[in-house]
Amino acid sequence: MDRMVLEAKIRPPLTRGELNQLRREGKVPAVIYGRGKDTQSLLVDGRLLGKVLSMGGTNVLIDLQIENGAGSNQETVMLKEIQRHLWQPDYLLHVDFIRISMEDEIEVEVPLNFVGEAAGTAEGGITQILLREVSVKCLPVNIPEIFEVDLSSLEIGDSISAGSLTLPEGVTLLTGPEETLVQVLVPEEEEEEEEEEELLEVEGEGEEAAPEGEEKEVQPDEEEARK
Repeated sequence: MDRMVLEAKIRPPLTRGELNQLRREGKVPAVIYGRGKDTQSLLVDGRLLGKVLSMGGTNVLIDLQIENGAGSNQETVMLKEIQRHLWQPDYLLHVDFIRISMEDEIEVEVPLNFVGEAAGTAEGGITQILLREVSVKCLPVNIPEIFEVDLSSLEIGDSISAGSLTLPEGVTLLTGPEETLVQVLVPEEEEEEEEEEELLEVEGEGEEAAPEGEEKEVQPDEEEARK
């Protein structure tokens, strides 16, 4: 996986109003933590951070160049959490960076890219995507960008599970292998017809069977003969 460089500055304690003013100026408040070191408050350029996200996604490896007044130091990090504006997703409010070691395995979420069209859709089948990412464990350098999932061979009733993904060497799947990623469902009309047929069969069986404990009707002549 490619590594990208991003500059940051140490952020002094600021009021909420001062932070909002910095956001309006294109700066994004951030923190960096992990690996037993102190948490640091930072400021990063929102435009450059957006560029990093657009080119590398959330699993990108970042060499964070931190200016501290007396020089700068470099930390290798990944994005842990991103807070976005509710109505303006491109407007970043805050980011968390986590320090990583290139020698230690980490757990990450890798997005799924579904390609092709399920063969069953030609017969009215409905493609249902259940998972859009899976969890894996690997060294930072081995993090996959995406997993492609080919839908073209899926007929009605077929599905693809996480265990069928082809993993690169050094990558371990953490998502349960039995977890369904995508399936092709029976058309809704056919399901409704099958339910109606089952209901009619049940009702028919109920009409043919006499209610348990029902007594035979006795005719008047038979009643007289018994006396």
